[in-house]
Amino acid sequence: IGFEACKQLMTRNAAYLVVLDVVENPKAVQTLQALNPKTKVVYMKFDVTNKMSIKNTISQVVGVVKYIDVLVNGAGVIADRNIELTINVNLIGLINTTMEALPYMDKTQKGRGGVLLNIASVLGLEPCPPIAVYSASKFGVVGFTRSLADPYYFNRSGVAVTAICPGLTESPMTANPTISDTFEYSKPLTDHVFSAPRQPAAKAGEHLVKIIEMAQNGTMWISDRSTLTKVEPNF
Repeated sequence: IGFEACKQLMTRNAAYLVVLDVVENPKAVQTLQALNPKTKVVYMKFDVTNKMSIKNTISQVVGVVKYIDVLVNGAGVIADRNIELTINVNLIGLINTTMEALPYMDKTQKGRGGVLLNIASVLGLEPCPPIAVYSASKFGVVGFTRSLADPYYFNRSGVAVTAICPGLTESPMTANPTISDTFEYSKPLTDHVFSAPRQPAAKAGEHLVKIIEMAQNGTMWISDRSTLTKVEPNF
């Protein structure tokens, strides 16, 4: 989803697109750069589970771009039997990245406002028994997003906080989930959940960019089966 969103963003004539990832992929960077020579694509190695890496990388980003206008938190894993990794990547890393970047977005500090978009999941809106730890981490993302979107914060910072909650989407993360479910005997539940139709990653990426451009603080969006729908969580 993140790569497809980057492809969409390259058509918007931003000055910079900074890609943060733990895995270096020169071919992907070249592909993005070829889409629009006017937008400079910058890759930086980034370990979302390492607080010092987050701090140093965000500092490097600001050294290059000066301001952060849009931040998309998109790191994610499905690895329920590695509880610490799942929570560290999906939730703690997202929170730490947000807290490190916000001063460079907050118009009362070093920023000029902007959009913070978190990639949550439909499984952060409803329980998912076969990947309970993953679901819990995404519930955390939804709660964190909604809390930061309080009008008191928005009116002060000028940063619109929102989230996209994708349904089942074509991606390497969802290609072979059975090794990552909660229990060994979760397989029948896992097979049922992951037998649902997958939407193309390109469609989810398109939806993500649309949400950024709408910049509606506090909104939550479901991207599922190639349809984008605003949702009001009932919890």
